[in-house]
Amino acid sequence: MLSELQRKRVWEGWFKGEVRANYFADLSGRYRRRQRTATWLTLLLSSGAFGTLLAQLPPRYGFAPMLLAALTAAVSLWSLVAQNQQHAVDAADLHHRWNRLASDYRYLWDEMYAEDAIARLAILDERAADLSKAGTAFPVRGRLIAKWHRHVKEQYTAPVPA
Repeated sequence: MLSELQRKRVWEGWFKGEVRANYFADLSGRYRRRQRTATWLTLLLSSGAFGTLLAQLPPRYGFAPMLLAALTAAVSLWSLVAQNQQHAVDAADLHHRWNRLASDYRYLWDEMYAEDAIARLAILDERAADLSKAGTAFPVRGRLIAKWHRHVKEQYTAPVPA
């Protein structure tokens, strides 16, 4: 059986797990959109059709092909260095793992009077610490975390339909 303080830790673990799961899902989507945008920009800027359009410009715009080449190289380089695709995969993995952890806290909440509740809480707290460490590779976006904090809070304070 869990003490009052331990029950509070279970509730906070559940809540924070859901906030972080939503946060990393959001980050994953953002990284995927960045990668898709960079890919399409590179494709567009390096296409022969776009180059042909630039070739039709008046002579006073002679710098345009060089600018196009530099822009294409810059977008390609940024796409490679930013590693948005890998960040999207890593954030999706963290979303999944935080979501599972939040579910496990929820299951413990339902079984807080079980004989092994204290041992299970210790295991969940250790998993949370490991996930927090894994998430340090990502930027802390305070407004985004606050958005998901509000969202989860609204879910659990909303009236239950009769």
